[in-house]
Amino acid sequence: MDDTTKKIQPVPDGVPVKKEKITADGEAAKYLQLQMNLKKESRGADLLLILLTLGFIYVMAVLFWVLPDSDFSAQENRTLATAPEISPENFFSGALTEQVSDYLADQFPFRDFFVGVKALSETIQLKGQNNGVILGSDGYLITRVDYPDEKVLQTNLRAAARFQQAVQERGIRCVAAFAGRKQDTCDRYLPAAYGSYYSDRIWDILDGIAGEKKLEYINLRDPLRRYASDGEAVYYKTDHHWTSLGAYYGYAQVMEAMGASPLPLDAFTAETVSTDFYGTTWSAAGAKWVKPDTVTYYHGKDERYTMAIEDSTGQFEGYTGCVYEERDGKNYAVFDSIYVREFLEEKDQYASFLGGNFGYTHITANGAEDRETLLVLKDSFAHSMAPYLLQHYDLILVDLRYYKVPMLRFCEENGIDTVLMLYNMETLTEGDYLKILGAGLGKET
Repeated sequence: MDDTTKKIQPVPDGVPVKKEKITADGEAAKYLQLQMNLKKESRGADLLLILLTLGFIYVMAVLFWVLPDSDFSAQENRTLATAPEISPENFFSGALTEQVSDYLADQFPFRDFFVGVKALSETIQLKGQNNGVILGSDGYLITRVDYPDEKVLQTNLRAAARFQQAVQERGIRCVAAFAGRKQDTCDRYLPAAYGSYYSDRIWDILDGIAGEKKLEYINLRDPLRRYASDGEAVYYKTDHHWTSLGAYYGYAQVMEAMGASPLPLDAFTAETVSTDFYGTTWSAAGAKWVKPDTVTYYHGKDERYTMAIEDSTGQFEGYTGCVYEERDGKNYAVFDSIYVREFLEEKDQYASFLGGNFGYTHITANGAEDRETLLVLKDSFAHSMAPYLLQHYDLILVDLRYYKVPMLRFCEENGIDTVLMLYNMETLTEGDYLKILGAGLGKET
């Protein structure tokens, strides 16, 4: 009987079985032999994979050079990086490497498509966020905020407190009102794992600094948080701004703080002007399956306004109801409305409120006499509140990011009786924009 026909004899009870010693080299040899045995069968699949990979790289490389560069991304609402300047200074400073990286990322062929694919893959993997945007419930896209720079907040609040005290000493009423970010206000839509620790912490710090510096302010986060908890649409789902409804609730709080009665919401006529608004958080998230927002204007009984925007670029040439005028050596775009409806046909539909971000905007009611002028030191959250404030005041809106003048002197020269500082927490923590308020106030004691 040869070896191939031998039967395996049973091992008697009680006799130990000798196990074959397993070594790493032995196991590696087995896997290598297995690969060699399957080499012929897998050769076709390996070759196909190589060809597809090389083909993809080649096609994308050709498209990168053939397709024209884009200067602006409508989906992301931002300027894209263009080809960097190659110079010895850029090369030796290391800036060239970063510029090339940004250029390749921004000009990658079909970039918007691949951003959407990445967002979908992140969702399938149950990661709950993409590109710094949390995929909340009910279609809410919420920019993730962990812990901002506390020093920036301190700088802004110190300057705001000094300015408030300085103008009040001169008999000028000054109200500060701070709105929450969407993560602060719409936390009911956050996944349970996120919680509200970071949001609560930064507002506790704000309270502490305000108390120390004697800054009187209105917390707009808490009341709007309650409205959001009740399911009211006080913030856009796809954008970081509050909606016109959210702005109304903020306006009501501001007017009460000023000792005046806000008009009821039913005193305004609602007009739906868009049902396809995709905002900044949608652009960042790449969540193309999320439904768009609705944009609504709330009109008062009489809206005959003249809006003058200081604009040296002439970007509104040809816009409906706009003429350009020179005043005191400066160029102004003058509109017969507070809405620039051309933006409703563009990506940034929120810019239809007051035409977007500018350093100086002056709005007056036509034919109205003896109206007080309210100075609003603001970010873009004030734009959708302006229609409500205009029921009581003419407005001068100043964005300190773009308009750098000593504001105490500005108040005195323009006969300002009331100032509203209206800011979102994001503005207060991202840059020290408010430090200009300390100009002309002397050294801080």
